[in-house]
Amino acid sequence: MLGLIIGAAVLGIIIVVMEKGEFPGMGKMILCVLAASIPAFVLGRLLPPELFFIPLLVGAVCAGLAISYATGMGLKRAFIAAAIYFGFQIAFSIALAMMFR
Repeated sequence: MLGLIIGAAVLGIIIVVMEKGEFPGMGKMILCVLAASIPAFVLGRLLPPELFFIPLLVGAVCAGLAISYATGMGLKRAFIAAAIYFGFQIAFSIALAMMFR
């Protein structure tokens, strides 16, 4: 639950910086994070570990579509925001894995 809230906050900050506007709202951001995380999680469980990039790509595409729908951004800017979000998620996961090693 905490990861969902932190992810929504990070995604909201990314969108605020890109759009130079107001925070879109926590409900919309949680929806976008769920749209990104659920497909990536399901595909990550179904596919072998060698194909780790496919769930990330599918999650980024789903996130881009959800961001575009929820915030009214153009598709290109929404996909850029989703890519930045997934880059942050990957870096954060690697940092946590190294800390608890």
